[in-house]
Amino acid sequence: MWPSGVLVSGEMSDAAMPFSIEELAIRHQNLTHRAIVITPKNSMVLGRERIEALRRPTSLNKVDRWLIDQAVQRSGKSRMILFRACNRHGERVWQFDPNLSDAELEEAGYLLTCALVPFHRRLLNAGVVLMVHTDWGVRECYAMRHGVRKFEHELRANASSLNKHVQTVDRWLLNNMLLHVALSIDHVAQRLLPLHLGMIDRRWEQLEAQLAQLPPEAVG
Repeated sequence: MWPSGVLVSGEMSDAAMPFSIEELAIRHQNLTHRAIVITPKNSMVLGRERIEALRRPTSLNKVDRWLIDQAVQRSGKSRMILFRACNRHGERVWQFDPNLSDAELEEAGYLLTCALVPFHRRLLNAGVVLMVHTDWGVRECYAMRHGVRKFEHELRANASSLNKHVQTVDRWLLNNMLLHVALSIDHVAQRLLPLHLGMIDRRWEQLEAQLAQLPPEAVG
C-alpha cells in the first residue's frame, strides 16, 4: 500500500525504506508508554495518478510488511504509532496534491482509507491500538476523516455480506484506532496522548479475544 520507491525486488534494508522509525516516550504521572514514530524520509504527494491506482485492488507490499514488523518487534512495549506529515525541520513530507478539487480530495481520502484498512488491521493484531497522524494539513485531515466515516458506514450497511469478526475489528479500528489531526507532534505527545495512557492497555485487553477470532488470511 505504501510507496516502496524504486526498489522492487530483493530484500530491502532499513536504510532503503522510505520511512524513518524512532521511539518517543509518552509520560503521565506514573505511567510511561513508548510510541513508534514514523516519518517519510522524502516528500510524498498523493495526486491523481496515485488516486487512480487506489481504485484497483491492492495488497500489502514490502514497505507495509516492514512497518508491520516494526510493530511486531515492539509488541507489548509500543501500542501507539505517530505518523508525521512534517519532519523535524518543519518540512511537509506527506500531503495530497494541492491541485485536487474538493470532490477529488474526498475521493482520495475514501480510497486511501479503504486501501489501508488491511494494513491497519495487521498493526492492530501486532498490538497497536492507537495511530495518530500528526502535523497534518487541514485538507488532509478533512479528506481522511471523510474517508473513515464513509467506509465505516459502508461496513455497517453491508454487514451481512462480510465475515462478522473481520467486520467487527475493522469497524473498531475505524472508530477508535485512527486519529488525523492538524496538531504538532509535540502538542500531541505532551498534551493529548498523556491523558489517554490509562486506557491503552485496557483497550488491548478488550480486543485480544476479538482478534483471536479473525481468520488467518485477515492478519497474515
